[in-house]
Amino acid sequence: MGFRKWLLIVTISVFGAGVSPVLHAEIVTEIGADGTLTLEDGKRVVLAGVLMDTEGVSVLRVLTQKQDLRFQLISNPVPGAKELAYAYLQTKFVKFPVTLNEVPGEQEILINEFLVKVGAAKVAEAQNFSRKAEFLKIQEEARKKGEGVWSYEVS
Repeated sequence: MGFRKWLLIVTISVFGAGVSPVLHAEIVTEIGADGTLTLEDGKRVVLAGVLMDTEGVSVLRVLTQKQDLRFQLISNPVPGAKELAYAYLQTKFVKFPVTLNEVPGEQEILINEFLVKVGAAKVAEAQNFSRKAEFLKIQEEARKKGEGVWSYEVS
């Protein structure tokens, strides 16, 4: 296969797959009642693979309001429409017991996954997204532990 043909196949598979580039340094300015995140540039984003009730949206608001997040857009809808995305937040943590002068560690968390893990969201099973199997497994673990929505819902 010639180089041009190979380059064309790679270009189509990357750009034609509906996967947008990762965005850096996007500040969340507003979180709607339905969990839609409005970014500093006016773009509106919905977290891929999750469904939230009002309590879940409250958790999302606490985690993301005025925070600098990294987004991986996974769909390209019509201009002005909401885009599906995975959202990442850089967090700091300390291990207990804490020692004097200990430097906090850093970890990037996938907000979509975290919300499912703590029971603040359910998996959007009707939606097609790349991490669906992983999210369903995490949801089942949260359900077994009675986390969040699973503490008051009957299975």
